[in-house]
Amino acid sequence: MADTRGVFRLKNVRNNILNDEGVSLDDVWIDYPTVSVGYDTGYFGGGAPGSPNDFSTMDKLDYSTDTTAEAPGAALSVGRYLHSATGNFTHGYFGGGSPTKSIMDKTTYSSDTTAEVPGAALSVPRGQMGATGNSTAGYFAGGYASNLLSSMDKTTYSSDTTAEVPGAALSVARLRLAATGNTTAGYFGGGRNPGLSPQYLTTMDKLTYSSDTTAEVPGAALSVARYNFAATGNSTAGYFGGGSSPSGTYSTMDKVTYSTDTTAEVPGAALSAAQYTTRATGNSTSGYFSSFLSGAGMDKVTYSTDTTAALPASANLSIPRYYSAAASS
Repeated sequence: MADTRGVFRLKNVRNNILNDEGVSLDDVWIDYPTVSVGYDTGYFGGGAPGSPNDFSTMDKLDYSTDTTAEAPGAALSVGRYLHSATGNFTHGYFGGGSPTKSIMDKTTYSSDTTAEVPGAALSVPRGQMGATGNSTAGYFAGGYASNLLSSMDKTTYSSDTTAEVPGAALSVARLRLAATGNTTAGYFGGGRNPGLSPQYLTTMDKLTYSSDTTAEVPGAALSVARYNFAATGNSTAGYFGGGSSPSGTYSTMDKVTYSTDTTAEVPGAALSAAQYTTRATGNSTSGYFSSFLSGAGMDKVTYSTDTTAALPASANLSIPRYYSAAASS
């Protein structure tokens, strides 16, 4: 009977070494993929207090304790409002804003510091846009410059550069929309276009990162037309909360299920009060929606139960601010 059991013999090992037929050391080890680990904190920066002095300050929310405090070293390079933010595991990018700006600031989570990155400035000065992205790039879409925009800018994190990607433009120009997504696609929902009838939108556009293309997904339209709201989510669903229209101010929370490209209202996840100008970010288990109308209060959405609750005052932003921006890893 042939010996097929692969029995280990020292003599064979010695012969293999002498004949230079040994197994390469690189073939001995199992190569596991590198896994990026982020920081369990969220950052809320900038905003306007209703006076000529726009905020540059940055607040840091600790998800493990649901507490918020100002992080002075992470302040934006210039005070502004109606800007947008997104980021990856290690950095947040805060772009644009009003008075109309193209400036891009980069917040380093490990050191709680922020600095302007001139090469990453938006292609045109604008504010009132939506932003989301994945681990390699951030996307800033829509908003207002000297006119209403549908264009999409892509910030490449590895080079800290930004360029317009024409094929990724929104299906309709609009401002004060909200955006979130997962590793493969971004979802840009709602907003306002004064030139349309109706001018307040339920439209949901899906940006596919692999092709840098955007298309409307009618089945994912919001349950109610609105603007001035916020979105965040995890790998399976996005949550769009709050907002306003001529019909009123909303506490409504819509959930976009990525696997089916469908959206439905989740009443149990409604914000604790009707809110607009809210901003949101979160981690894989919870989303956090800040509020100006509630005196800088913070709502927490628990994804596993689709429920929302107002957090204690320890989670409040350090100052009431509206039209700020938020990012986290």
